[in-house]
Amino acid sequence: MRKKTSNANEILQRRYIKNDPVRTASLEEERINAHVARTISELRKEAGLTQKELAELVDTTQSVISRLEDADYQGHSLSMLDRIARALNQRVRVLVTAENPEVERMRRVFREVVRNLRRRRGLTIDQLARKLEMDQGEIIAVEQNPGYRPPPASLYRLSEFYGIPLRRLLALAGAVREVPAEIREEASRFAAQSESFAKLTSEEQQLLDRFVRFLKKES
Repeated sequence: MRKKTSNANEILQRRYIKNDPVRTASLEEERINAHVARTISELRKEAGLTQKELAELVDTTQSVISRLEDADYQGHSLSMLDRIARALNQRVRVLVTAENPEVERMRRVFREVVRNLRRRRGLTIDQLARKLEMDQGEIIAVEQNPGYRPPPASLYRLSEFYGIPLRRLLALAGAVREVPAEIREEASRFAAQSESFAKLTSEEQQLLDRFVRFLKKES
């Protein structure tokens, strides 16, 4: 018999997604839109800009910036994203890859975990960069860039700072080939339940805490 669950996200996954490639692709598209919106919002706030001020820098309106920061918005254009990136002293990189879905899921979990551990401690990207003696741009890449592969030295510093065993952080970041089954299972469960941590609700905070406790637990 299949174990019962009261988690709404798991129920929706089972009932409506399952192995349907069309629905899975649609869910992935929504995740990408949410990621782009969150990235724009976080970079703007890190730069200390309001939506209106950013709009003036890229010669558009505040309403356009507001739409771009909406996770449901689907009209992103590469040219607009490039203008915003330049205004925020960043750059847009396009990555086309035939990545293993399981590996990509693990790396997505890695990005969500390290980003929200920082947020939970009330640290800005710049503050964390200073604490870890890392470049601010690398922190942004570690937390937000799906195509970035953190070097071992950066993973070691994150491991020490957050108290997560290095071997587990390496596995989560996709830096090792052989990933223990328990880590894959827990990461998949976390990914299915978390969806988006744009607001980090109390329920999502508890989910993050539970997953971090698992990572810190010695095998």
